[in-house]
Order: sequence, then C-alpha cells, then structure tokens
Amino acid sequence: MTSPRNPPPRYATQRNPDRKTLGGAVCKVMTALGNDPMPWQRDALAVACEIDPATGGFYYDTVIIVVLRRAGKTTISRGKTKHRALTTQDAVMVYTAQNRIKALSRLRKDFYKPFQRSPFAGAMAKPRWRGGEEALQWKNGAELAIDAVGKNSGHGETLHEGHIDEAYAHVDSTLEGGLAPALMTVVGSQLWILSAAGTSNSTYLKGKVDLGRALVESKLQSRTCYIEYSADPNADPDDPETLHNTHPAVGHTLDADRIMGQRVAKDEDSLREWERAWYGWWPVAKAPPRVIPTAGWESNYVDGEEPETWTGTPFWAIDTSPDRDYTSIAMAAKSTDPKARCYVELYDTLLGTAGVVDQMVKLRSDFGGNIIAMDGNGAAKSLKKDLEDKDFEVVLVSGPSRVDACGGFYDDALIGALRFENDPELNKSMGNAVKQSVGGAAYIWGRGRSLGDISGFYGVTFARWLFHEKAAETYDPLDTILGGRQ
Repeated sequence: MTSPRNPPPRYATQRNPDRKTLGGAVCKVMTALGNDPMPWQRDALAVACEIDPATGGFYYDTVIIVVLRRAGKTTISRGKTKHRALTTQDAVMVYTAQNRIKALSRLRKDFYKPFQRSPFAGAMAKPRWRGGEEALQWKNGAELAIDAVGKNSGHGETLHEGHIDEAYAHVDSTLEGGLAPALMTVVGSQLWILSAAGTSNSTYLKGKVDLGRALVESKLQSRTCYIEYSADPNADPDDPETLHNTHPAVGHTLDADRIMGQRVAKDEDSLREWERAWYGWWPVAKAPPRVIPTAGWESNYVDGEEPETWTGTPFWAIDTSPDRDYTSIAMAAKSTDPKARCYVELYDTLLGTAGVVDQMVKLRSDFGGNIIAMDGNGAAKSLKKDLEDKDFEVVLVSGPSRVDACGGFYDDALIGALRFENDPELNKSMGNAVKQSVGGAAYIWGRGRSLGDISGFYGVTFARWLFHEKAAETYDPLDTILGGRQ
C-alpha cells in the first residue's frame, strides 16, 4: 500500500472556528461501526456538522460532497444518519441512491449489518422489511427509510435528514423537491447530496457543482457547505502524482499502482470514464457556464402560491440593447419575504425604444415610483431627457457603480437573497449573459460577448442596485442574509 498524502480538497467551505462542531462525535460513531474515519472525512464532518449558536441545530442546511470513487462517501452517510438516530428521539431520515433497488441493498449491507455488529446494536429495534416500507428503526423512535425517486419522495410533515447518494444519476431536482418541504419544518435539519463526478446527463448534480464552486470562490457566507475533491483539469492524467495529489483515500484504503494500472490499454471512452471516477473530470462543457449557477438562480424564485411578493414604492430601471432592438423595463421593491434583500421583476420588454416613456408614465400611475436607473454608457441614455421632461428622476449607472451593480446582484442571487418570479424571459436573458473582466477581480455583464439579448438581466441588475442605494435603510442585511435560513 502506498503512503497516504492526504491531499486537500480542490474546493471547500472553510471551517469556522467560532462555531462548535459535532464532527468528532460522528467520527466516533463511524469508528464504532467499523470504519475509522480517514483524514478527509474528519475534515469534511468538522465543517458540515458545525452548530448554529442561535438555534443549537446544525448550521448548514445543505451539505454537498463531490468526491472520487471508493473514497468513502457512503460511510459518511452511514455515520451521520446513525449519529442522528442515536441522539435525536423520533428522528425521521431518508436515504436514496440511484434507484430503490440500490438503496435497499445499501440499507441492508452498508447500514443495517454494521450497526448490528457495533456496540450500539442494543439501541436498535426490529427493522421493517415489508416491500415498499423498508426502514431501520431504533428504540427511541428514530427511523431511517429508503424512498423511491419521485416528486413525493420523503413526503410527510417532518424530516430531520435526507441523503441523496449517487446524485450524478439524477437529471433534475424532482427528488430534492420531494424532500425539501419536510426538511423545512425541522430546525437543524440537513439535506446531504453526495456523489462522484457526473456525466453529460447529470444535470442535477452539475447545477450543484456550479453553485458550490461559485460559493467557495466568492467566500460568501451561506447555509450551503460544499466540498469537492477533483484533479486540476490541466494535470497530466498519466502521471501517478496526479492521483496521489487528488484522491484522499489513496494510501488508506486504495493502492495507487493498482488504480493507475487500470489506465493501460483502454480506449478513448474508457479513459474518459476512468478520469471521471478517479480524477473527478466531467465531460468537456459544450457551452460556457451560466454567470449565475442554475441552483443559485433558482433558489431566488418566489413561491407561486404567495399572494403578494412586494410592498412599498418600487424603483425602476430601463435598459436598451446596443442595437436598440429591445428595451427592457424592470423594477425592484421591498420583498414580503423577510429573508430577502428585495424583490425584482422584469416587467416588460419592448421592441425598440418607442413607447418606453409612455409606458413608464403609466407604470408610475399604477404602482408609484419616480426614480429610474439606466446604464450611463448604454443605448437607453437617449431616453433620459424625455423621461426628465415627464418629471422622472433619472440615475445613470456608470463606471464603478456598474461594477457594483453586477457584483452585488451576483452575490445576492448566488445565496438566494433576492426574490423574483420563475420568468422564462428573465431566465433566458440571464442565460445569455457572460462576465466581462474590467480589471482585477472586477467584472460587468459583457454586452459584446453575450449569447443574445441581456437587456432584461441588466434591467433587474440596475433595479436592484437602485433599491440598494436609495432604500438601504429599509432592511438590515444581516437579518436578510443570515437570519432564518435553517
């Protein structure tokens, strides 16, 4: 067996030393179950199991771990669910894998049998093996069930913990959507998403990876813990050092020479699959990633059943495409959701610029709001005088303010601190955008490099900036970002 290197993760939420953690307690459970945790597992659990001092529950409501094949991700799920079962009376937990057959096999082999051989065996009640109702049960009322993949997965009034293992197998968020409502009712509940790297069909996991990487790179504080082990995409796949410096289980439970030997005499497709499994390399993307990862973007959607989404006086923004083909009108106002900074909406997109001023007069009459933001160097600037003639106050967004507007919108949207409708036109406009560097780490939405019209996306970006500038005193950022996201 080769000596372990214990390489660091490529992306990782950092441990907050100001918060206590139950990671060590979960590690003790893992040891009792017959798997002494590897260093990477200890480090991951120390972060994922941090305690929220305000509630006493777990701080992170979502834990995403993307790690390489045979690294021990399922043993983490086993230890974490058993710790919850032993310490929480009447805890309800759900474990899922690629499908029900796989989940049932792991429930029997990887969860039930090790517990029966452990010092904790006396705490377990008789398991339930009836078809469709399989679950492990404890004498304190705790229960770990498996569930089929579907929109009703995990349905029920409460759920303390949901584990989506082998997340690469899912093409959409149907499973998560079934678990999320029940998790929301329990303080300190957690959704764990665990997987190796995915394929071109792994759209659900890819969204989580894009979101997690962006959160780590931004250093924004959120309720999502993200940990990923993967090789640098520029590393030499034939060099054993790449494996040593990437896979956290090499030298502990895996031998590097044996793994590298599997690269010999493989065809191109088999090599790509080997690299996915052992280096965490995804298929080459056919299009650039969205400027805001899909999972982050969708976390800002308002509940379709909410009767009111905003209140107070709206702030408006107008943006015109460089070719003057489209003009978008957007607004921002105080959200009725106390967890959000503000509500934004792409109100309308008109052909050209004709009728924009008349439309703004009507909107002011219907909803109020007399202040309009627009790009100080953009095509909409030609409307400035006509709007001022109608007694509007026009605020031009230029230079550093444009950078602030784009960066601020990105930061808020990434952590779900905005609210907006699931609007196909706005979604498309955001999807067309690309980042354009303006020096150092600063960027704006690049008009010349975009994949289509982005006037709607710029509209809500400027509207959010204007709200922030003019109505900052109406909310406390700490309350909206950190409060209540359990």
